[in-house]
Amino acid sequence: MSLLPETAIQALSAPEVECLIVGLSGGLDSMALLHSLAQLTDRPPLKAIHINHGLQAEADVWQAHCEIICAGLGVALMCRRVEVAVSGSLETNARVARYQAFAECLGPGDCLLLAHHQQDQAETGLFQVLRGHGAMGLLGMPQARALGLGQLYRPLLDVPRAVLEAYVETHKLKYVSDPSNTDQSHDRNFIRHGITPLLDERFQGWSNRLARQISLDETARSLLAALGREDLLKLQTPGGYSVEGLQQLDRDRALNALKTQLMDTAGAAPSAGQLRVCLRMLASSQPQEPKNQAVLGHEYHRYRNEFVLVPAIPASRQDVSGWPFGPAPVDLGGAVLETDWHLGGIDAGLSGCVWALGQHGQKCLKGHNKRILDRLREAKVPHWVRQRLPLLTRNGEVVAIPALPEWGLKQAVAEGFSAAKNSAGWRVSLTRV
Repeated sequence: MSLLPETAIQALSAPEVECLIVGLSGGLDSMALLHSLAQLTDRPPLKAIHINHGLQAEADVWQAHCEIICAGLGVALMCRRVEVAVSGSLETNARVARYQAFAECLGPGDCLLLAHHQQDQAETGLFQVLRGHGAMGLLGMPQARALGLGQLYRPLLDVPRAVLEAYVETHKLKYVSDPSNTDQSHDRNFIRHGITPLLDERFQGWSNRLARQISLDETARSLLAALGREDLLKLQTPGGYSVEGLQQLDRDRALNALKTQLMDTAGAAPSAGQLRVCLRMLASSQPQEPKNQAVLGHEYHRYRNEFVLVPAIPASRQDVSGWPFGPAPVDLGGAVLETDWHLGGIDAGLSGCVWALGQHGQKCLKGHNKRILDRLREAKVPHWVRQRLPLLTRNGEVVAIPALPEWGLKQAVAEGFSAAKNSAGWRVSLTRV
């Protein structure tokens, strides 16, 4: 039997889909999805990706299991280790890190497939109701959305979990079980193990009905999201979005605009409380600046009369010891550090150089008489960009500051660290993405 609905098979065969990539945890759901796709003959090339969060003692064993399964199916497997922030909700932080890794691995034409099923959808809807959502109808997981340079698609959202269990049993598939999935200190696990069994006893078939209602409410959500995108388009400025324009919207409409922006950007719905906090910060008439608010792995920043929503700085870049200098692009959350080979620039023979964030302070470049911070302020570089602007240092001495083309600032190199006259060196710039 085929696990995939016919509509899903047709969607995966669309001309714009060049490669299918299964998000493979090694659990029952993703194993069933991978195996079912591997049996299809008329489909795009198939790969898998495993995210190793490193949160469980068995994490490397699960990765090895996925490697063995994929080798047996003849499916190429990508494995990515991620760092999960320990402050705040571990469940949310793991999800943010996982989706960031997914996004980084997707190219144009790639379609990431996740094995969320009908019960997952119903539990998500129930979870959102308990968190105070409702202005956009019952909220579940979207079946399809953009992610990175590619697309995310959930082909099994209408398939009951019992069907997946039967498929795994029929094909004798081996899978791993994450013990944290039974830890009811996590909200979703409490709903799954503490609430839904009671609902199953009293209201048989409730999950099917709730999942169908979520699907029906999609029309209401689409209309409100369209209005939110229309408002955001009107608020756009050269550097972000207008604070004054946001202040002029009535409260419910402003909340809808921010909610739409977060759902489109972060791929998740904020709670009503999170939305209110964000709006209060962004639309406040108080003059203190800069202001910022973390939400769903992203940050709202307000500077002067503009605001932006950008991904949080990756945890791997927040270490005060920094990271070694190298030519590979570096993601800094809404901005990317890029290096190329150019006449002049930083002496290519330097060794022991390290990039580090948050060290502007009172520092000056040797041979330059202006503080780095003053240079940035005069160019009206927003605070969120300054937070993401690393300094290249060597033995504690500042070697170079990347160019900021959007603000008209060229790369600055300390005296004694430039490439020889008429020689090529490294040119580094920080650009928005």
